[in-house]
Parts: sequence; C-alpha cells; structure tokens
Amino acid sequence: MKKEQHNPELEKQNIADQDTQELENMLEQASKEAQEAEISPLIAKIAELEKALQEKEEIAKNSQIAYLHLKADFDILQRQTDQKIENANRDAKIKIVKKLIPQLENLRKSMLNLSDEQKESTMGKGLVMMQEGFYKALGEMGIEPIASMGLEPNPQFHEPVSMQPVNDEALKGKIVQEFEQGFVYKEGEEVIVLNPAKVVVGS
Repeated sequence: MKKEQHNPELEKQNIADQDTQELENMLEQASKEAQEAEISPLIAKIAELEKALQEKEEIAKNSQIAYLHLKADFDILQRQTDQKIENANRDAKIKIVKKLIPQLENLRKSMLNLSDEQKESTMGKGLVMMQEGFYKALGEMGIEPIASMGLEPNPQFHEPVSMQPVNDEALKGKIVQEFEQGFVYKEGEEVIVLNPAKVVVGS
C-alpha cells in the first residue's frame, strides 16, 4: 500500500478554511443577533400601536353607537313634540269651531226661511256672502259640513231625530231633511266628528 504523503501546506489551508468558516458563522450570528436587537423594539412598538389603535377604534365605535342612540332619542322627542304641537293646534281649531257651530246653524236656518225675493235683496245677498265666507274659512282649516241629504244614515256621522212618511219609495230609509248640520275635521286620513248631523229619515 502506498503511504499518503504529508502535505503541510494543504493542512494549513484546511485549517485556514475552517477558521474562515467559523468566523463567517460568528459574523452571521452576530449580525442576526444585532438585527433582532434592532427589530425587537420595533416589533414591540408596532404591537403597542396596534393595541392603541384597537382601543381608539373601540372608543370610536362606542362613541358612534352612543351618537346613534342619542340621535334616535332626539328624533323620537322631535316627533313627539311636533305631534303635540299639531294636536294642540287641532284642538284649538276644534274648540273655536264648536263655539261657532250654533251661530252657523242659526245662519243656515235663517237662509232656509228666506223667500226667493228676500234672497235677492241686499240683506239676503249679504247673508249668502257671509255664509259662503264662513264655509270657505272652515274649509281652509280642514273643517267640512257632513253630507246628508238623500243618503242612508251613517251612525258615525248622522243622528236620526225623527221619521217622516214619504211617497217616493227611493227616499225610504234615506235622509230627507237636515234638522241640524254636522261638521267634521279632516287632516290626512284622520276624520274627527265635531258634531253629528241631526237628520230626519224617510219612512
């Protein structure tokens, strides 16, 4: 067997290579540790900022919820206030008109008792204008007379006070005379009877 030759130069080179590799490993480890040392505070700061951001977002979310609740309460209060104002205005109108109804009824009956000649007189025309003015003002307030003549009595709007024999079969069970005119207050779909019409029904 051939004996391996001892090469001092090769051994030195191997030792040098090993030393170089160890040095590179040490440098790499040192660099890694240095990077970790630099990054760790940044990572901690990022985590701190993320936590603070979450807290701020939670506060903002709670504030938004509180705002929405407050706004909802305000809107409800506003609607209730508006409704109370509307109801107060309506009640005031109704109260005034109820006081005027007897005078309106007297005027209406006076007009019915006028002869054709009297209706054409200055006084008669003045009464007609006055009556028309009253009805126009009431209409602008949402108050209308109840329709009665020729209709079947409606318990909601009519109060029969007597029966009257009629020859016309078509008028039986129908209103043939308006003893006292009735009025209703209308606002949208709401209808309030101020006073039912007192009527005479054909029999």
